Amino acid sequence: MKKPVNLDELVGEIEIDLDDTFTFIDVTTGEVITLTRDEIRVAEDEWPLEKFPEWQRENIQRAICILEDEQGKYVDFTLKNDFNEYELIEEFIRNLEDKEINKALNTAIIGKGAFRRFKDKIIEFGIDKQWYTYKENKIKELVIEWCIEHDIEIQN
Repeated sequence: MKKPVNLDELVGEIEIDLDDTFTFIDVTTGEVITLTRDEIRVAEDEWPLEKFPEWQRENIQRAICILEDEQGKYVDFTLKNDFNEYELIEEFIRNLEDKEINKALNTAIIGKGAFRRFKDKIIEFGIDKQWYTYKENKIKELVIEWCIEHDIEIQN
């Protein structure tokens, strides 16, 4: 029997955006599991667990279970890897009605350091709360859509 997964946990996985991590959903428990690339590599290479600290063994064991899963118990939360915050920023800017702010933000997001300049500008213009609300709502929409496509039940 499938159990629902917590929407906020999945949204958090996207917002945190840790490099070299992968997220899986245990559809039987609704648990969200985050593993590092190294933990998965160790599980793939079947290294002895004794070589690793106790705190890491549990995740390596989970990685083994995920790799050996033939029942479809674990689903790879691929949306996390497909999410593009830069595209979301561009969309947010396009939707702004104030043309001066729109122009200033479009200039700010060009080149290296775009994210830092964007964040500085939205604070300067007093629209930072508007951005973070927009971002969270869009991420929730994407997560809900992804869950529906993958037959994952969610709870708020």
